[in-house]
Amino acid sequence: MLSRFFYFLMDNNSPQELKLSFKGEFYRKLLHISSSSIPIGYYFLDKDIVLSILVPIAFAMLMVEIFKYKSKFIFTTYLRFFKHMLRNHEIDRNKFRVNGATWLLIGDVIAIIFFPKLIAVTGMLLLSLADSFSGIVGRLYGKKEYAPNRTYIGSLTFLAVGLIIAFAAPKYNYSWIEYLIAAITVIITTIVDGMNLPTDDNFAIPIVSSALLYVLYMIFFPGIFAG
Repeated sequence: MLSRFFYFLMDNNSPQELKLSFKGEFYRKLLHISSSSIPIGYYFLDKDIVLSILVPIAFAMLMVEIFKYKSKFIFTTYLRFFKHMLRNHEIDRNKFRVNGATWLLIGDVIAIIFFPKLIAVTGMLLLSLADSFSGIVGRLYGKKEYAPNRTYIGSLTFLAVGLIIAFAAPKYNYSWIEYLIAAITVIITTIVDGMNLPTDDNFAIPIVSSALLYVLYMIFFPGIFAG
């Protein structure tokens, strides 16, 4: 496994497009993995403190996304630093698109605002870790696609890593029902991610998984969020 990874990442005899494409995807996923610092930090910090940091950053990133289409200088500077991590649709100036990192922050902010802390933390971790590892493994070993940019091995990786995260994440009372709720959420989120929805998965995953957790907790533990 490691030998194949380093072959794609470093081998100078591989096609240039493939090498750069995988390196860009790898660095992109590393950035996503590093975003796990957001839910981890949120677990230990007050909601208002986290939002006071994330909201201005998300707003600034969104402004850059908007003005990169209006200013050639901003667009050129943007590409100089980030082109190796961007997909084609994210640098197409003919149609407004927001890149994955900005969607990630927006999704995290919404999860923090609208859902209880432990639920939002779990939803954000699923995006940061399960989605990232599924992307890397799927890119390396995914031979068969069942949908555009969706492989069987990638989705199985999402499911496996997602279950580990959901089971390890902090719980309210650590009853077996909570672990059942976690498993149901990960399974449904894996299916939703595999559907290749028109919305960016960096936005959809934390919102969908947090909403599922919230609804299931309300069903199995009525009144748990009261007060």
